[in-house]
Amino acid sequence: MRFSIFCGLVAAFLCLAQSANAQYARKGADLVNQNGVVLSDQEIIDLVGGNVFDETVIGARKQYKAGKSLITGGLLGIGAGMASSVLAGVKAANDGYRDFETAVEDDGAVLALYLGGTALMSAGFAALNGGIVLKTIGKKRLNWVSEEANKATGNVTFHVGATPHGVGVALNF
Repeated sequence: MRFSIFCGLVAAFLCLAQSANAQYARKGADLVNQNGVVLSDQEIIDLVGGNVFDETVIGARKQYKAGKSLITGGLLGIGAGMASSVLAGVKAANDGYRDFETAVEDDGAVLALYLGGTALMSAGFAALNGGIVLKTIGKKRLNWVSEEANKATGNVTFHVGATPHGVGVALNF
């Protein structure tokens, strides 16, 4: 009984611990306030400065968006390549070939579908890999801008928790 009361108190104290540090967060390629409203470029400049905006925010947004585009294009390329390769197999089977290797050697259309599918998949994987790298770098840079904006507004934290002498309340600013 005492253990369950103790666990309940610990859970309550953990739930009461609040932090006001995350006043600004990143949503996609944008910076938003705690209400979810997207900040304008001028508001971001006011928070982090013109140099940070010019050198980091603009480039990071471009990287993030380019990464998303490359990921989408890469996945489409992989899907189209797989479809083309399957069509090559279907055409070979419909033309009466017993094995795919003979169909590729004899039928130029099967060879074209197969090679086209392989090329599309290769290009798709390359675009996907490049997109993941670009999006990750852009996201990390935008997260850094969000952290800098939060530093500019100051840290305010409120914690309620257990202490050796009972319950403690702390407000740090």
